[in-house]
Amino acid sequence: MDGSKLVNIDFTMAIQIINFLVLVYFFTRAFSKKIGKILEDRKKIALSEMEIVENEKEKLEEKKKNVEKLKKESKRRANDILIKAERQADERKDQIINLAMNNRERMMMKAEADIEKMRQKAKFELQKEVGEMAVDLAEKIIKENIDKDQDKTIDKFIDGLGD
Repeated sequence: MDGSKLVNIDFTMAIQIINFLVLVYFFTRAFSKKIGKILEDRKKIALSEMEIVENEKEKLEEKKKNVEKLKKESKRRANDILIKAERQADERKDQIINLAMNNRERMMMKAEADIEKMRQKAKFELQKEVGEMAVDLAEKIIKENIDKDQDKTIDKFIDGLGD
């Protein structure tokens, strides 16, 4: 082989090229309809499957949007429930505080009334005791200062009061 020629074109190569072209011609004549039909059928199947995939993709996108809507709605509802619960808790707290304040007021009024009763009772007992002590003291002073004649005069006066 000569190194100066990279491609050597001779008669056998021309025959091979003609032979290849004849084979391609017969092959296309004999099998082009069958292969074309198979390729066309596969193309239809592929297109229908692509259409199905697109439909499924659209359905998934729609479901994804629905799920997002549901998530947003559930978050909104949860927030509404929390706000409502906080409001109810505040109302309940206010009710409890008001009830406690009312109970405290009633207890304070009752305690004040009890204190007043006890003060009146103590005052009455003190007056009674002071009165008894005053009578005892007066009796002692009178006994010391009254002589026998005056004692008879007083007895007559007391007897006269009883009639």
